[in-house]
Amino acid sequence: MSMELVIVGGGASGLMAAITSKRILGDAVNVTILERLERSGKKILATGNGKCNLTNASLDKKYYNEPNFVEAAFKKFGYNETINFFDSIGVLTKVDRDGRVYPLPEAATAVVDNLRNELKRLNIEERINFDIRKIQKNTHLFTLINSRGLKVEADAVIIASGGKASPVLGSNGTSMQLLKSFDLKLTENYPGLIGVKVDQNLIKGLGGIRVKGVVSLYEKKDKIWEDSGEIQFKNDGISGIVIMQMTSHIGRIMLKRPRASFTFSIDLWPDKTQEEVNQYLLDRQYRFKDLANENFLVGVVNKSLGINLLRRAKIEIAGDVKDISHREMLRLGNLIKNLSFDVKSTYDFANAQVTIGGLDLKEVNPDTLEVLKVPGLFVSGEALNVDGECGGFNLQWAWTSGYLAGTGAAMYLHNLLFSSEE
Repeated sequence: MSMELVIVGGGASGLMAAITSKRILGDAVNVTILERLERSGKKILATGNGKCNLTNASLDKKYYNEPNFVEAAFKKFGYNETINFFDSIGVLTKVDRDGRVYPLPEAATAVVDNLRNELKRLNIEERINFDIRKIQKNTHLFTLINSRGLKVEADAVIIASGGKASPVLGSNGTSMQLLKSFDLKLTENYPGLIGVKVDQNLIKGLGGIRVKGVVSLYEKKDKIWEDSGEIQFKNDGISGIVIMQMTSHIGRIMLKRPRASFTFSIDLWPDKTQEEVNQYLLDRQYRFKDLANENFLVGVVNKSLGINLLRRAKIEIAGDVKDISHREMLRLGNLIKNLSFDVKSTYDFANAQVTIGGLDLKEVNPDTLEVLKVPGLFVSGEALNVDGECGGFNLQWAWTSGYLAGTGAAMYLHNLLFSSEE
């Protein structure tokens, strides 16, 4: 007699859960992946700019919104276990200077192809274009119903269909709807690792410009976060790695205070103090007093950004450098150290890399990710209220949670199998 395990979602955590459970139970379980798209693993192909940033050698709980929860999980399946797993399916890895781990060929296809090869080796069934809309449980048996009314029955179910980020790659919020039907506590969802929209008048003409700097986030007047990295100006907003990190912190705060408002500032010259920047500008004015104002900051910042800063400092663009007043020069120096913007909103889920929020972690057993109120139902990946920063941390959570859910489901089915034989 074989037990039936159904996994809803063929993303990173779903594939890991499928492989893990089948490796443990072998022929004692039939594992089926139900994927709403035309193939599994599409979101993996988009990670790391197509290179697939598998994990990070500097894995640490501090990179996550729920540090204690993930720390316990990583003790069971962390960085070393992840590297060993990929070696077991034929994927060799490399680590870059920032600790990001990639497959040796630096191609996400190498990861997806080898995961799919392992599915075939283990005889794991994959049913594509199968969009689950409803899950019901009667005693020990689950019934899953798709958008066409087709039914699948299972002894255990793992919901691994993601959050709401990047719906074109598979995560369309299905997980939240399925979990809601079991009367479980869910948080709101916000897009994370994404750009922000600001007043377009303040960034006019800056589209495509990239700079390095320190970004500070404020709620009211309180600084709540700071980091450094690349900033990218767009026609309608601002993005770049450090801004994307910032939006995840915004989302986490919005879970607690939905009406919170934010501003952020960019320090374009972080290795100089305000006084040093001011003095440099005054010295530069003396040396280049005959320049047109529009060229004053050329060589300090991008010319278009320099003109933008002059305008924000209320300095006449058509004038000459020698005519800039001392007060205007101090305003310009302050903008270089504190270029501030109000956050109008983040971009939407279509471009988000991760979902902020999900199933409340108190609803699951932290060791197995089994839903406490619904024996036999497990949840992994982005459907849980866990999110990490850029750098492979979210994929690591997918591998870890997939392993825990897969192991937990295997234990549950093993106990169910033996109890039915008694």
